[in-house]
Amino acid sequence: METLRRYVPNLTTDNIVWRYISTPLDIENKFRNMVEGSFKQGAYIPFQMGSLRPNEECSSNSTPIERLFVCGASTFPGGMVIFGAGYNAANTIAEELGIEKWWSEPELITKAREKGTL
Repeated sequence: METLRRYVPNLTTDNIVWRYISTPLDIENKFRNMVEGSFKQGAYIPFQMGSLRPNEECSSNSTPIERLFVCGASTFPGGMVIFGAGYNAANTIAEELGIEKWWSEPELITKAREKGTL
């Protein structure tokens, strides 16, 4: 929670409505493609890898359905528990809905852009 609060300062106990803890078995029972609770959801096949996750139509976090967005382990950059998919989705949602971004780009991303690796 402390790590998340660095990026979401209003994430206080007063703002948390519900928490849920599960085991790898719970995850596999709910999501059949998350074998043994794997955090790398979805297929890892060529047409669903990298920037094409989860599929070509939804790879930018937008979907063909207006105002419906996707994020999480099944989207780019995949399930690596680095908050990347959520960050990408938040940026897409803010841009498409005209919401002012109150967050700044992480230093790691800024440096990658400067080096031309992103």
